[in-house]
Amino acid sequence: MGVLFQAASLLHLPQDVIPGEPVITVTGRRNVYIENYNRIVSFMDNEVKIQARTCRIIVEGKRLEIQYYTGDDILITGLIHSVVTES
Repeated sequence: MGVLFQAASLLHLPQDVIPGEPVITVTGRRNVYIENYNRIVSFMDNEVKIQARTCRIIVEGKRLEIQYYTGDDILITGLIHSVVTES
């Protein structure tokens, strides 16, 4: 466990305040909003792979679209089936 995680745990801080950790917000079955990502690894209409600093995020669904992206955040829309993280 990294120093930042230990400090957050000792101070009882939520994990999303740790710099560099991705924040993933799923709204219903239509939107996935990801903050703190590094790059888009791949994009297809049924799967989007996003690389964050600490993990890879895989969004699976139908008719997926990237509505917008900046250097800090990305919004994926469509019929979301799953959101998975990998080391």
